[in-house]
Amino acid sequence: MLILHHAPHSCSSRFIWLLEELKAPYEVCYLEIPRPNGTGKSDPSNPDPDKKVPALVHDDALVTESAATCLYLSDLFPKAKIRPLVGDAKRGPT
Repeated sequence: MLILHHAPHSCSSRFIWLLEELKAPYEVCYLEIPRPNGTGKSDPSNPDPDKKVPALVHDDALVTESAATCLYLSDLFPKAKIRPLVGDAKRGPT
């Protein structure tokens, strides 16, 4: 199961969109995060070591950086054709 640790009105919102585009089964775990304006706080249930979002948990894997999360999800659901597969010249050098 994919679990997206997400804070509303943050950069993790794009991953709800991506998961929907992939037609992936997922759950959202809503978190609070510190905000630049001084509101919010770190949520102790956030699995990210830096308490940031997105934090994606899939089985025993924890993916925390946005670019890595995009790559991880698009590789996990290749039939969605979000990007070229590993080995395709259109993907770029590996």
